[in-house]
Amino acid sequence: MSTENRPSEQRIIELEKELRQKTDDLDSCKKEKDEFIYLASHDLKAPLRKLSTFTERLVHLAGEYLNEDARSCIARIEKNVLSMQSLIDDLSKLSEIEAGSDFEKCDLNQILDDVLEEASVQWKINRTAIHVSALPEIYGNRRQLKMVFKNIIDNAIKFQPGGQSPEITISAGLLNEEEKVTFNLPPENVYDEIKFEDNGIGFSEKEAADILKPFVRLNGQSYPGNGIGLALCNKIIKLHNGIFYAKGIQNKGSVFVLILRRFLQ
Repeated sequence: MSTENRPSEQRIIELEKELRQKTDDLDSCKKEKDEFIYLASHDLKAPLRKLSTFTERLVHLAGEYLNEDARSCIARIEKNVLSMQSLIDDLSKLSEIEAGSDFEKCDLNQILDDVLEEASVQWKINRTAIHVSALPEIYGNRRQLKMVFKNIIDNAIKFQPGGQSPEITISAGLLNEEEKVTFNLPPENVYDEIKFEDNGIGFSEKEAADILKPFVRLNGQSYPGNGIGLALCNKIIKLHNGIFYAKGIQNKGSVFVLILRRFLQ
């Protein structure tokens, strides 16, 4: 490039200032969006509680006069109220995840132990087999990473063909220099790749990106949930400046991959 075509030092300063301003504006918009979701979700809970209360009173006051059709309608109202409450709770969780809060050394082995201990009844009932190799220490938010582990393991247990026992393999490995380039990661940092492999119902390759979006339910009403768990994981890993992606084979299983910066003394 000739000297004449190069931007002046003053122009570079102006462009950097514009970039900072646009970044600040974007951060502000994201913050306002999350605050709106948080406040709206709380405001929506009040009418739902009233609806639930009035439904209970109706059954109490007029129960003996209600025929089978009326009772069926009331049961459907109660079911939809619970579903809406669950959806609002998930929205709140998504909006409450914040960047840069309480980052520290996190031993993923301990985080996994805590998740498995809390969910021990669930995975024992489902006869879940869990195979784990040694996991690294990561720089991050312990509470948020625990949510990631819990959601991925819950999904592996939930999305199973009828009658099949879940099997989950959790492993970790160091990202090499070539892989850092592939994922456009800073070469000076050390990254670990944590894999969660399961034998569930899987998904097609074209669904891999959609599965990480909020409220996407690939299997409709066949399985419980609001389609928020993996979106929550995706947001948390992005806030850790990491990478989260999924691979699947229909009716064969899924692999969920986390790439996170290792904690170094």
